[in-house]
Amino acid sequence: MLRSASLPRLAAWGAVVGACAYLLVELVPDIRSKPLYEDEAVSGLIGARPFGEMVTTTMWDRGGAPLHFALVHLAFVFDSSPEALRWISVVFAVGAVLLCYDLGRRVDGRVAGVAAAIVAAASGMLAVYGTFGRMYSLFAFAAALAVDLFVRCVERPTTGTVAAASAAAWLLPAVHSYGGIVVVVEALIALVLWRGRPLRPAWPAAVAALSMIPLAVADLRLADRFELGSEQQGRLATWDDAHDQLEDALRGFGGGSGWTFVVFVALAAWGVAILLRRRPELVAWGLIAFAGPPLLSTLVRTGRAPDLSPRHLIFALPFFAAFVGVAVARIPGRPLPLVGLALVAAFSTQGIADPRLYTAVVGGRSALAAPAAWLQGEVKDNDVLYPYSSVYLAALPQAGEARGLPRAQVQSLLAALDHLDYPAGNVFVAVPVGTTGVGPVEDGQDFGSWLLIRRAGPFNDSKSVLHAVDRSLADARTKLEPPVPTHLAAWFDFNREVVCDSLSKLGSQCGTE
Repeated sequence: MLRSASLPRLAAWGAVVGACAYLLVELVPDIRSKPLYEDEAVSGLIGARPFGEMVTTTMWDRGGAPLHFALVHLAFVFDSSPEALRWISVVFAVGAVLLCYDLGRRVDGRVAGVAAAIVAAASGMLAVYGTFGRMYSLFAFAAALAVDLFVRCVERPTTGTVAAASAAAWLLPAVHSYGGIVVVVEALIALVLWRGRPLRPAWPAAVAALSMIPLAVADLRLADRFELGSEQQGRLATWDDAHDQLEDALRGFGGGSGWTFVVFVALAAWGVAILLRRRPELVAWGLIAFAGPPLLSTLVRTGRAPDLSPRHLIFALPFFAAFVGVAVARIPGRPLPLVGLALVAAFSTQGIADPRLYTAVVGGRSALAAPAAWLQGEVKDNDVLYPYSSVYLAALPQAGEARGLPRAQVQSLLAALDHLDYPAGNVFVAVPVGTTGVGPVEDGQDFGSWLLIRRAGPFNDSKSVLHAVDRSLADARTKLEPPVPTHLAAWFDFNREVVCDSLSKLGSQCGTE
């Protein structure tokens, strides 16, 4: 154990409770007040389906990590609502703060632990994604748990501690595809530390590695969905893209911008320098895992546009918090350094942009109330919803009885169509017109910010469903009143491109029946 300033246990836990309370005060009002976002509808509509279908959709049709969807499915047994979806994120955000305290305490004592909890609770990452209905706060929680139990295992390598650390490591790729990179780095460092001795306690790690094979297969499906491969012409990211992702993530971890950001980065760098002498394995894991995904993305070829975001690096928040905590623990004058850290955090900006801000018009509760109420009265089992949309999320639980269709990739759209029970019922298409005026559309219901189109079924196969979607999109596009905003025109262009490419795969084409 490194030597640092001490802090009574009761005072430490009081400070941690205060940090959690600060985070809750920030997050709880957002559960209902923040506009719903399309990406949250992916979790909600998939999680609302039967368990077996949910697993198939997540791991095979879409590819990727299933754990968050499974937790959503479990939560929806008790409450199928957007609020329940967001409460999951809140719970794991608070859990991440508690684990950051334990990580800092385990590495360098209670002062470091309290400082790490303050950093996590005040981070822009959790301020934004702590109420976002996706897997990101769960990813931060899983990373904090994995690092905490890894440190415990290094200190006391028994069969029990190896089993606990291995189980926590399994959670990383089960939560997010980037978790596979994080756990590979962990495994390499563990192998260097282990060197084959002792042999007996290591068997749980081998079991965990074997149990990750299905998750690796799901990630390969995800790579196909994003058109990753050596034959592609473009790259997933440029060096500038990778640099921006790393910098934005650091700003989201702590400090935001200006002098507060400089303070946080300086403290983290100081903590890294301290730990290099005593816990180089922790520093190596944190830095390589953090920089690895953005740098690897510059080498990966893809047929799609780059989609790098700081949220994908939220797993590194516990490392950053622990590094800052170790540095703060070296500052004399207990407990003034902790008070100073809290004040700097309070003056800091958020550091990253909230992805829901631009959806305020169409994702706000007032805009969603009328169309969601109409849908709840109209949608039935075996109906089809296109695309995953916040208006469908607001219409839960009734909307969960229908089948949602993705709009992002041809592969996942065709796979979802294959799983429909034919003949399918009515097809609903949700168009986020926002403030743009729209003329009368056949079978359309105009709710101001939303245009909902219902095409009467039954539909006997995938082609007929796609033709209904295509006709709905084409009709709505021609009835928009100019000028049509660029983002709305792009929405129509992208959706029709995916639908038309999907029809082409089925031997048909847009504009025909």
